[in-house]
Amino acid sequence: MNIVWGLIIIIVGVLIVVFGEKIYNFTGNLSFIERKFPGTSRGFIKLIGIIMILGGLLILSGALGFLSGPLGGAFSNLFGGLSTEK
Repeated sequence: MNIVWGLIIIIVGVLIVVFGEKIYNFTGNLSFIERKFPGTSRGFIKLIGIIMILGGLLILSGALGFLSGPLGGAFSNLFGGLSTEK
């Protein structure tokens, strides 16, 4: 299932990068991004697409589980090891 989700996220990320100008024309200037982000709204939209592509690759390759494994262990210890058993 990770392969399917990884591919879907990669495809969406590629579409965001390719059609970034059309997305910008649809959304217009993102004033918060223009004020807080060192760059333009167009660059931010493309950056979101690139982050999605990299995240999809991590999910596809299974590396996301390796990176989030320590966090998952920390959260399970924090909440007392939540159990799904009945």
